[in-house]
Amino acid sequence: VAAVRARTDDVGPRAEAAVQAGRLAVLTARHSAVFARLTDTAEGLGRSRPAAALDLLTDAAVVRFYAGHEAQLHRIEEVLAGLPEDVPDPWPGVWVRAVSDPFGSRAWLVPRLPRLAEESTGRPERLTAVGVMAWLMDETPLAVRAFDEAFDHWEAHGALPDAMGGAAAWAYLEQGRWERAREACARVTAVGSALGLDHAVACAAAVDAMLLALQGDSEPARARAADALALVDPLESRSVAVYARRALAAAAASDGAHETAYDQLRAVFTADGSPVHYHASYPALADLAAAAVRAGRREEAAAIVERAAHVLAGNASPRLRALTERARGLLADPEDAEPRFRAALAEPDSAHRPFERAQALLDLAEWLRRRRRITEARAPLAEALETFRRLGARPWTERALAESRAAGLDVADADPGSLAGLSPQQRQIIGLAARGLTNREIGERLFLSPRTVGSHLYRSFPKLGITARSQLRDLVERADGNRS
Repeated sequence: VAAVRARTDDVGPRAEAAVQAGRLAVLTARHSAVFARLTDTAEGLGRSRPAAALDLLTDAAVVRFYAGHEAQLHRIEEVLAGLPEDVPDPWPGVWVRAVSDPFGSRAWLVPRLPRLAEESTGRPERLTAVGVMAWLMDETPLAVRAFDEAFDHWEAHGALPDAMGGAAAWAYLEQGRWERAREACARVTAVGSALGLDHAVACAAAVDAMLLALQGDSEPARARAADALALVDPLESRSVAVYARRALAAAAASDGAHETAYDQLRAVFTADGSPVHYHASYPALADLAAAAVRAGRREEAAAIVERAAHVLAGNASPRLRALTERARGLLADPEDAEPRFRAALAEPDSAHRPFERAQALLDLAEWLRRRRRITEARAPLAEALETFRRLGARPWTERALAESRAAGLDVADADPGSLAGLSPQQRQIIGLAARGLTNREIGERLFLSPRTVGSHLYRSFPKLGITARSQLRDLVERADGNRS
């Protein structure tokens, strides 16, 4: 920017230089300083170059998401208010509002998202932006479709998006496509590490930590969460700090350390119960309630849940309404819990987040069985167990199995001896997949195409009595244990 200023007094080149410099600055971890520079420059360009000012605010909104400071939203709104309304391209303004205030923007943006996605067909940068905005609004199916189409283009052309790549990983995780989420994490980590983008790498590490924790790999999960926190200043990068704490809580819960889980989740809300991060904290409400019940902190958690419900009010997405109702059910007196659990399951899009739905189903089934309504408990138990098995969520599978047996359901684990019925090549592929390798990585080792690897895997699943590759590791470990 300084070099351009030294060469010309023309506002156009100076504005373009400021925009490009801002785009690069977003990828650093100095969020407070970068945000101030972006918004101050945007304010200065507001009248002479409003389009350039909006471009700068698009980057400021990303920094606002990373940092999570409420004062940054007020500053963005202040600069926006000073811009003319007749900006030719409305996209930057839509992005700024969606990223900096997703719940406040939800009512007017969600109806427009399908049209924005349709207009973005064949334009991967725009599709990625639609995916991010849809994810922020908890419109997960649309987010995943946009990310799928965008990423197909990135892979075909050897390029990758450079900002908020963690959003795709979270969207895939939430929709139950955990292998795809892991691939997105690996992609962001590889590119971010090569370019020195510590914040992007930290985001991917936090998502990876959550995946590991949900699958019962608590020690690796803690290590990945520590990696994430080591790359950022938690006070500057509140989004990463909250994601890492949520992963650490999930790891603690999988080990049965419920007080530790509660302490981690309590830390994603401030002393007065406000969210540490305006978007990342709220999805922790139900897990906070679950940990609170087991840690004897019910009253404190209930106050946080009700404060969040009051703040979100009519701006809450169906997902957050479902999580809030599940939290209320967990914290309620036993006679008041059932309507809360059923309200959580009645939200229209709960099926798009299979893990969260399975958690609520298991809660309801446990409540029904304890009320001796065992026949009614069996259907939600069966659905929850099938989901946990398919995802490879081992701690939750074990809990659902124990509950199913207590309810008199005939449940059985996959037979590790069924591996003997596969061909040598299929067993080799199964072994590598169980170690976490992707189809592409397996293909490179065995000189097969990823498509051929996938075909072998999914033809093998019925023979093994499983429904997803996430179940392979348990099967192979039990087979190895039987041989020893």
